[in-house]
Amino acid sequence: MIGRTLSDRYVVEAVVGTGGMAVVYRAYDKIRKRTVAIKVLRPEYESDEEFVRRFSREAEAASKVSHENIVNMLDVGIDGEVRYIVMEFVDGQTLKELIREKGRIPPDQALRMTIRILAAVDHAHRNGIVHRDIKPTNVMVSAAGPVLVDFGIAMGEGESHVTRTGLVMGTPGFIAPEIIDGAESDDATDWWSVASVLAFAATGAP
Repeated sequence: MIGRTLSDRYVVEAVVGTGGMAVVYRAYDKIRKRTVAIKVLRPEYESDEEFVRRFSREAEAASKVSHENIVNMLDVGIDGEVRYIVMEFVDGQTLKELIREKGRIPPDQALRMTIRILAAVDHAHRNGIVHRDIKPTNVMVSAAGPVLVDFGIAMGEGESHVTRTGLVMGTPGFIAPEIIDGAESDDATDWWSVASVLAFAATGAP
């Protein structure tokens, strides 16, 4: 993928993150002449209906939100068999990386960071989106402050949090306990996760 140009526009330069469903690359937008982030669905999932549906749902969820503390979605497309989402490039590191490098965050700074995350989550909820996977690796921290990223398992109102195989989606350590018990996701699911992220930031441990 490195060196490939998607849709005759986005020149893929380097890997900046990996996940179970997709890989995130740094790329250069030849039209807008700027650096962007491109999230690409892994090749092994291109023919899997459930993963394709989740990937499309992420693009839909991201398109419904616009907030200073949520990474901006810029474009979405398909080039051959490659499905991708183009996002604003955040020049920073994840909260997990920051804590690993510098240790726990001072309480006043952790609270200020959490207030910004809460504002982002509130905005998503007001637009009918529950994130469902708020965790330190989905919070990017830059000089401008924290931004919430990755709506990969977000859902809209009335959607189920369980896959066709019955697997509950979320991250152990930051997922609300009622979800593990089989309850449906709602706004409170995200509030629990934000509180867990605050605890992680303030103590340096889950």
